[in-house]
Amino acid sequence: MIQILIAMILFAAGGAGTLLLPHRNMYAVRIGVGTAMAGCVCGLAGALPALFQGRDGVQETVWTLSFSFDALSALFLLPVFVIGAFAALHAVGYLREERNRGRFWTFFNFTLAAMTWVALAVTPVEFLCAWELMGVMSFALVAFEWRKKETLRAAWIYLLSCQAGAALLILMFVYGASDNAPPAFLSAVIVLGMAGFGLKAGFPVLHVWLPEAHPAAPAPVSALMSGAMINLGFYGILRMLVSSDGPVGTFGWIFLCAGLAGALGGVLFALARQNLKGLLACSSVENMGIAGIGFGLGLLGVEHGDLVMTVSGLAGAFLHLLNHALLKGGLFLCAGSVLRATGLLNMDRLGGLLKRMPWTGGTFLFSSLSISGLPPFNGFLAEFLIYLAAFSGIVSGGGTLFAGSVLTVIVLALTGGLAAAVFVKASGGVFLGEPRSREAAESREVSAEMRSAPVGLMILAFGMIAGAPFVCRSFTPLIQHFSGFPMETVETEMFRLSGLMEHLALFSGLVVLLFAGLLIYRMTLPNGRKNGIRPTWDCGFAEPTARMEYTGSALVQPLTEFFSGILRPDRKIRRPEGLFPVDAEYHCETGDPVERGFWRPLFLLAGKAADRIHRFQSGYLHFYLLVMVLAMLAMLGWGFLFRSGEETESGDERSVPMEERVP
Repeated sequence: MIQILIAMILFAAGGAGTLLLPHRNMYAVRIGVGTAMAGCVCGLAGALPALFQGRDGVQETVWTLSFSFDALSALFLLPVFVIGAFAALHAVGYLREERNRGRFWTFFNFTLAAMTWVALAVTPVEFLCAWELMGVMSFALVAFEWRKKETLRAAWIYLLSCQAGAALLILMFVYGASDNAPPAFLSAVIVLGMAGFGLKAGFPVLHVWLPEAHPAAPAPVSALMSGAMINLGFYGILRMLVSSDGPVGTFGWIFLCAGLAGALGGVLFALARQNLKGLLACSSVENMGIAGIGFGLGLLGVEHGDLVMTVSGLAGAFLHLLNHALLKGGLFLCAGSVLRATGLLNMDRLGGLLKRMPWTGGTFLFSSLSISGLPPFNGFLAEFLIYLAAFSGIVSGGGTLFAGSVLTVIVLALTGGLAAAVFVKASGGVFLGEPRSREAAESREVSAEMRSAPVGLMILAFGMIAGAPFVCRSFTPLIQHFSGFPMETVETEMFRLSGLMEHLALFSGLVVLLFAGLLIYRMTLPNGRKNGIRPTWDCGFAEPTARMEYTGSALVQPLTEFFSGILRPDRKIRRPEGLFPVDAEYHCETGDPVERGFWRPLFLLAGKAADRIHRFQSGYLHFYLLVMVLAMLAMLGWGFLFRSGEETESGDERSVPMEERVP
C-alpha cells in the first residue's frame, strides 16, 4: 500500500514539476521521465506481491482522502505501471523533435496519477474526482498535436465520451445511494454503471472514441490508453458487482452479449481499416470483447454452480487483459516507430520495412502472431481457457446457457480467423514485400529508446508463455471472492487447470524457441556458406517491383466484400478505358457504421438543441437572475410537494405526543 501511494505522489510531483518548466525542454524531460519511471517501479514493487499473495483490502487515510488497496486493485494497476514505464521510455525518442515537451510530461504524469487513484479510491466522490481527472488529463494528451484538424476533432469526441461516461456514473451513484430502493432502482444502477464504464472499456456502440482517439494521439499515449486505461472500465464494473451485491446472472449475460458483439464487430471494423493505428484501435475493441466473453461465462458459471466454467472463464478473462496490455502496448509503440521513420500510417503506402527496421518489424510480427490467438503464442493460452469455459457450458448447461455457449464457440472461432487475416494484412502490408512509396524506401531504424521499449514488452509477453500457469494460480483469491465457492474447491480446480496450462506452456515455449532459433540460424548463416544475391523465379521477372505485389487492402478485399452489408464501404473506381488507357485506380474506405448511423445523427441533434438553448444567452444580467429565481421557486415547490406527501403517509406517527414516542 505504501509503495502505491509513493508512486502516486511521484507521478503528481512529476506533473507539477514539469508544469513549472514548460519551455525548458531538457529539464522537463528529465523530471518527467525520471518521476514516471521511478513511480512505475515503485508501484510494481507494491502491486506484484499484493497480487501473488492474494492480499485482502488495506485502507489508509491521508489527510482527508481514503485509499483502499487489494488484489483486484493490484491486478488492474500492473498494466498501468508496466505500460507507463515503457511508454515513457519510448516517448523520449518519439518526442525528441517536438517543441514544448514539458506540456506532454505534465499531462502524462498526471494521467498516471489519476489512473492509480481510480484503483485506490474508496468513496463515490473520490472515485468520480479521480475518474474525471483521468479523462481530462488524457484528453490533453490526445490533443497534444492540436494544430492538426483531425487530431482536434478526435480529441473533442474523446472528451464528450468521457463527460458522457462521468454523467452516467454520477447518476449511478445517486440511484445507488437510495435506501430501500425498489427493484427498478437496482436495474437502473446496473444499466447506468455498465454504460458509464462500458464507454471507457470500449463496449460495442459505446466504442465511438476508440477509432478516433488512438490514431490522433501520440503513440506512447495510445499504448497507455489501449493497454491500461480501457482495462479500468472492467475494473469499475467488477467493483460495482462486488459492492452492489446485484444479480450475478444479469451481469453475466450483459458481459456475454456485449463481449460477443464487441469481439466480432471490432475485428470486422479492423479488417477494412487502412490506417495502422486505426486498425490497432479496432483490434482493442475486439480484445475487450473477448475479455467480456470470459467474464460473462465466469459469472454465468457462478449463477449455475458450474465450477469449471467459473474458474476457466474468470481466469481466462484476467489473463487475456494482461496479455492484451503487453501485446497491444508493444504494437502501438511499433506503430509510433513506423510513423517517426516514414511519416506515414497508411498501410497501402508502406511495405518492405522489415529489411530497413528489423527490430521494429520483428517485434511487430511476434506481437501480431500472439494477439491473433494463434498457438503456440501466449494469446492462445488465455483464449484456450475461455474456450474451455464455453465447452463446459455446452456440456453441463441447458436452455439459454447452452445456446449462449454454442454461440460463444462459433463467434470465438470466427473472430480468431478474422483476427489472423487482420494482422496478416498489417504485418505483410507494412513490413514485407517492397516499398510502395519514397518515404518507405528511405526509412531507417529508429533510436535506441524507441526500439528498446516494444522489445521489452515483447520479452515480457514471451515470458507470459512460461509464466501463465503461475499467473493463473495468483487469480485464485479473486475467483473465490467473485464466485463464493469454498476456497479449497477453487484451489483444487485451479491446481488441475494450472497443470494443464503447464503442459501447454511447455509445448508453446519449445515451439517458439525453435522458431526463434531457426530465424537466428537463417539470419547468421553457418560457416562455409556464402551469402549472395541471386535472381529468383518471380513470374518471369528478375527484379519485382511494388506494383507486382498484393497490398494489405487487396489481400482482405474478398472478406471486405463478403461483409459489405455490415461494413458499408465507400468505393472509388476508375477503370482503364480506350486503346491507350491511363492508370486504373481503386480506392475503398470503410468507416465505422455505428458512428455513421447512430452517433453522427445524435451529435447533429445535440448540436441543433445547443443552438436553440444558446438563445437564452442573451447577455442581460436581469434575465439570468430571473431564470435563477424561477429555478429556485420550482425547486422549493417540488420540495414542498414531496414533503407534504411524506407527512400524509406518516400522519399517524406525527399524531403521537413526543413524550410517548419510542426513542
